[in-house]
Amino acid sequence: MVEHGVYSVILKDNLLSITLIGSFNELATKSVCLQIKAKVDSLKGKAFAVLFNGIDYEGSTPAAHKISNEYLSWVNKQNCIAWAAVYHHAIYAEMAKNEQPAMFESKNRREFYDIESAKSWLASL
Repeated sequence: MVEHGVYSVILKDNLLSITLIGSFNELATKSVCLQIKAKVDSLKGKAFAVLFNGIDYEGSTPAAHKISNEYLSWVNKQNCIAWAAVYHHAIYAEMAKNEQPAMFESKNRREFYDIESAKSWLASL
């Protein structure tokens, strides 16, 4: 099996930026999740925020959603103080609510439709 989906996972200071582009299968999703886990583990318990850029995300297979939901549950148990999710359209946020319930367990989570608004909100915390 070959990875489907383009992604980046960048940790700068205490901001974990995750960008997903295209459609994802379970192999690419597992790769993204392992990178996220490694970045969060490198913080050694320090507080961090997440900037999720899903503007060009097109969806995932059911198996991929299951994998990411498990990792998102783990992230929620770490010292994540805020989660800003950016989507192209509200329908993608609604789809995420159905497929990724762990993403919505975060107490300090907001949805945006442009990156700058999300960054401003995170900076205000």
